[in-house]
Amino acid sequence: MNHVSKWIIPAVQVIIAFLFVFLVYAISWAGETYTFKGTSYEPYDPYFGDSIYLEYDAFDGRREVDTGTVYVTFKDGEDGFAEIDRIESKPFFGGVRANYYDRLLYIEEMRSYRVSEEEVDQVKGKKSFIVQVDVAPWGMLRMHDLVPNK
Repeated sequence: MNHVSKWIIPAVQVIIAFLFVFLVYAISWAGETYTFKGTSYEPYDPYFGDSIYLEYDAFDGRREVDTGTVYVTFKDGEDGFAEIDRIESKPFFGGVRANYYDRLLYIEEMRSYRVSEEEVDQVKGKKSFIVQVDVAPWGMLRMHDLVPNK
């Protein structure tokens, strides 16, 4: 019995790690992809990090909710870019958690995009980007495919 118990904790840790990786990819498998147009307010800086910090025009404007934590869903707009479909102060299934303050909506998971070494030359000096975001039915999201806007 003692021999088996030595392997239980490492086995559980490995299973949990695989479940986290599976969950990240499950967002793309089960979710819907939306296209967002973002502007960079802090371009790539090789000295301080490998991320671009983004703001989205679709998130600006007065909303009929109280300041604080809100939950949103998206839809494709007429111009092909995502826009807010539903916004509520209380959680609901499929709602992505966000913060609303001073007429701006912030989704922490969409604030920064990690730039790989292959993408550095593409994004240097650019201020406008198109980014694909997969949104899972359970409210998680995954950003991918950042491309400079022409």
